[in-house]
Amino acid sequence: MVKERLEEILSREKKDSADYRTALWLKDHLSVISSQTLKSTAEQCGVSATMLSGLVRSMGYEDYRDFREQCRAFEPVASYRRILFSDEKSLAENIELVSAKKIENLQYCTERLGQDRMRELVRDIMKARRIYIFAQGYTRPLAHYLKTELALYNKDVEITDRQMENDYRPAADDLFIFLSIIGQAFRLNPEIAVRVNSIRANKWLITCNEDLEFSGERWVVPTKDSDYSEFAIRHALDLLLALIQKTENE
Repeated sequence: MVKERLEEILSREKKDSADYRTALWLKDHLSVISSQTLKSTAEQCGVSATMLSGLVRSMGYEDYRDFREQCRAFEPVASYRRILFSDEKSLAENIELVSAKKIENLQYCTERLGQDRMRELVRDIMKARRIYIFAQGYTRPLAHYLKTELALYNKDVEITDRQMENDYRPAADDLFIFLSIIGQAFRLNPEIAVRVNSIRANKWLITCNEDLEFSGERWVVPTKDSDYSEFAIRHALDLLLALIQKTENE
């Protein structure tokens, strides 16, 4: 539907018009629009934000956010999401192999987990007045899981908007936690990485990718096989919450 509406503009507008040039740029860049702000997209189209807003409304969308949401269908598929079952093996063989690999990777993670870093993160969580959690894609359910569990300790937790567009004005005792399994959100959405790193607050990154550029504290969760990184992150969060419970009961 998005492409068809843009094609309609291209068919009726003159090639030297601003609407034609804007529609052409949008049509050629649908895969990146879902991670960009109105201002950024307008600048790349060479028009004002007001003009871009008017164009997307003329296409039948409520506003730029509505248009951007429809562009999510053109996002690149997250490459870390692996197929764990093999077509060449039976179901019983697949279950046995994947279970063994999962146990192996969780054991690897457990033996190498940065316990001092975990304790420091727990201290910051317990001291925080409000906690913001940023997550995209497959880490989003983990953010909701963390929010639900932290609510048991009367923590005010907010999951940030997907594009980090809100004007966050953190207080001195606020905490930001960023979940990124292997850095997919940072790699595919460089603008988000810039906004994340520009936040001046106490902030932590929980990830399996130790090479991510991040301007705050980080807790790197070790994993032997990147196919099992999501399991390792969930395991680390379970241990983190167990330590919070222990700390709260002491």
